[in-house]
Amino acid sequence: MSSAEELVKLLSNLLQIDTSNPPGNESNAARFLRDWLSQRGVESEILEFEKGRGNLVSRIKGSGEGPSLLLLSHTDVVPADPARWRIPPFSGAVKDGYVWGRGALDMKSMVAVETMVFSEMVDRKLKGDLILLATADEEKGGSGIKHVLEKALDKITADYVINEGGGEGILAKKGWIFSIQTAERGVFWYRVRTKGSPAHGSIPGLGVNAIDRMRPLLNRVSEFKAASERVEPSWRYVESLLKMMGLVDEEAKIDNVEILLDRLTETDKGLGESAKAMLRVTMTPTMIQGGIKENVVPYECTLTVDCRVPPGYSGERVKRMIGDLFQGLEYELEFIQESDPTVSPVDTPLYRAIESTLLKQVPGARLEPTTMTGGTDSRYFRRMGIPAYGFQPLMVEGNYYDWSRMVHGDNERISIENLVFCYRVLKQVVESFMLK
Repeated sequence: MSSAEELVKLLSNLLQIDTSNPPGNESNAARFLRDWLSQRGVESEILEFEKGRGNLVSRIKGSGEGPSLLLLSHTDVVPADPARWRIPPFSGAVKDGYVWGRGALDMKSMVAVETMVFSEMVDRKLKGDLILLATADEEKGGSGIKHVLEKALDKITADYVINEGGGEGILAKKGWIFSIQTAERGVFWYRVRTKGSPAHGSIPGLGVNAIDRMRPLLNRVSEFKAASERVEPSWRYVESLLKMMGLVDEEAKIDNVEILLDRLTETDKGLGESAKAMLRVTMTPTMIQGGIKENVVPYECTLTVDCRVPPGYSGERVKRMIGDLFQGLEYELEFIQESDPTVSPVDTPLYRAIESTLLKQVPGARLEPTTMTGGTDSRYFRRMGIPAYGFQPLMVEGNYYDWSRMVHGDNERISIENLVFCYRVLKQVVESFMLK
């Protein structure tokens, strides 16, 4: 069996293990990976800090002459509704040159690639330790990586990390441009609560309607639109993208950022909206709850908001911004998640190894650092001062809008060609960075 065939089989088998989160049941995937590695002479262990939520870890010792590298991934996936899929989401079907299933892009393909690359390094002469970690619960809170860091840090300690969140290649008018995720936006989820007083719904004037009091707060969140900021590393990527898409001359000074972003959105909605999100503060109302019965004036209403901020924002700055947004209104505020933006340096040996390897595989391409609009487990390592890069090299097929909607969407799949490309690039990155 060739490496490509073995990789396709590994991913197909992984996709057949339902690790929808909730509840996760990632231990099933961890046991499968442990057995797969064991058959190839590689020992690993499962760290299960919550029942059924296993994290797989393995380490290949190096000589200590060079830095260590952690290959990070997660085995849980978001739920999928089989009624909306053309092919069952947990079939792992190999059809028409694609491997189908929930997690094919996010991120069991990366799990399979990293696991296979790791297994092929076991008898090589490494300058530093190579560690493999596949965590639980990344999609719904990150309890897996938090537990491992708190209770088994010594098992995963490394100088550098490669994870998901970047590596997508866009074929623009002037060639390929690939991203490498070196930063993540800050996450500040919050709830605002309005209060009233109950009464019979047939005589509303006897009470105070908390839903009515929520209406102006919801309107302000819905109408919130921050200006784009030329913050790094987001701006470096967006500027290159605009030029390579032919929307502005290579040597031109960019003044009308908002107009150009709108033009990018007209060209490809996925690219445009992603670029806007990288450069802005966003506030998205995601949940609203109020009332207890059809005939009772609601005395409490809560609105949940997903607030994300670019690098450079602090928690205090976010709180002032929210206070300004709701000025003059009556409400209670509660933060349910607070995570500052994180950034990794680009002037490192691993970054240079990734860049040189990619350019050998795709001559003439451009690699640019970028900011993840969402969040990954990389942020925990960056807070510890450990450079973490999101780099899952894939060539986007078709327009980015349709491609990106498969992640957490319907009919998720990865082409065998792309899967093998990812494997080939990452293996050469590891070899160039780790081998003597």
